[in-house]
Amino acid sequence: MATLSVRSVEKSYALGQEPVEVLRGVDLTLEAGEVVAVMGPSGVGKSTLLNCVAGLDVPDRGQIEVVGQAMNTLDDAARTLLRRRNIGIVFQFFNLVSNLTARENVLLPFLIEGQTPDENEVNRALERVGMSARASHLPSQLSGGEMQLVSIARAIVKKPPLLLADEPTGNVNVETGRRIMRLLKDVSREVGSSLLMVTHNPADAAQTDRVLFMKDGRIHPEASLSSEAVSRTAVDERLSALGI
Repeated sequence: MATLSVRSVEKSYALGQEPVEVLRGVDLTLEAGEVVAVMGPSGVGKSTLLNCVAGLDVPDRGQIEVVGQAMNTLDDAARTLLRRRNIGIVFQFFNLVSNLTARENVLLPFLIEGQTPDENEVNRALERVGMSARASHLPSQLSGGEMQLVSIARAIVKKPPLLLADEPTGNVNVETGRRIMRLLKDVSREVGSSLLMVTHNPADAAQTDRVLFMKDGRIHPEASLSSEAVSRTAVDERLSALGI
């Protein structure tokens, strides 16, 4: 069973009197442990796609299945439960709770579910991202890169089958970005999570198993790169050919 299946997903938003089509029949599948990047110009619908997959938004048409469960046919409460139990999200702007320490932010997935935190897993997640020594610090006391590492620890602490990352290196320096990409790949391999990542960075995309390209609200399967074909040069060539 695929970790994620997206079939013929469409989504539009109202802009004045006219609807604006953002997603126009998107199809994609992620197998267990697969690391996939989605690239495309700003406004093409990449973040909207992630929001629909996460159940934070609902498509107008089509089907989204996460670990075999139809996300978009559920009500708000059921979508929330499915997301909490099966999806870890790494946001571009971190989304840490400002008055909680790094460790307390990593505890949140347990507390929100009303579960007793697994202290070993919390310690392991912080250690995995290299933030054990900063666990007692508030977000305001951390650098942007450190906040992103804490957000990754929060996303992986319960070992979800699906990880979503929206521009995970967009607000950090180049070296920290490289570290974050290595970490996301290693964690995905270690726990068997699938990773769907939106990025504008060809260097980040070149480190994945498969690269998909969005334009005009659609993924263009004929342009996708996979396995040995994935490289920085190949990504740049595809972006140029698509006019992205």
